[in-house]
Amino acid sequence: MKKIIISATVALSVASISLLSADSLKNSLMPTASKAAPAVNLDNLNIDAKPASRPASAVVATVNGIAIKKSEADKFLALASKGRATDLDLLPKKQKEGLLKGYAVSVLIEHTATKEVPMMIKNKLAANYWAKQQMSKIDVSDKDAKAFYEKNKKMYKDKSGKTIDFDKVSQYIKVQLKQQKFNEKLIKNAKIVIK
Repeated sequence: MKKIIISATVALSVASISLLSADSLKNSLMPTASKAAPAVNLDNLNIDAKPASRPASAVVATVNGIAIKKSEADKFLALASKGRATDLDLLPKKQKEGLLKGYAVSVLIEHTATKEVPMMIKNKLAANYWAKQQMSKIDVSDKDAKAFYEKNKKMYKDKSGKTIDFDKVSQYIKVQLKQQKFNEKLIKNAKIVIK
């Protein structure tokens, strides 16, 4: 019982000392004339405050009821600023609002497209995207392209019938060879049943 009373007394003493020191700080910034307004309002002062940055999962805005999370806005900011800024909460208010409005447009486009674009088109777009990603991993050397050109020169003629120089068609040939290699790789292990 004595320990509890002593602990309570110490806690009250510490609290009153901290209140007195806060009041002395507050009073040191107040004017001495009794009718004058305070020079600085310190009612809600937090001396230990640091710039607040919300967690990545925090909702920083909504557009048509769709939540925009801080992590998404931070990624958009990093992209828009080319990596120079990465924390939305550190931007001035007007810049923050402008960035969120800009991001809201892309959210609206994506949300509207997911509702209005037919599934068949979505599947085709996804398939084209995947195929392009896979083809970008296939390497075709200049030597391979030149060899293909030499074997198939008659395929590369202009309207007058003259053979087009390799330099003018080399990129086109590389794309053709990538497509060919991709198709061969894709069909290699496929089980095709013709009925």
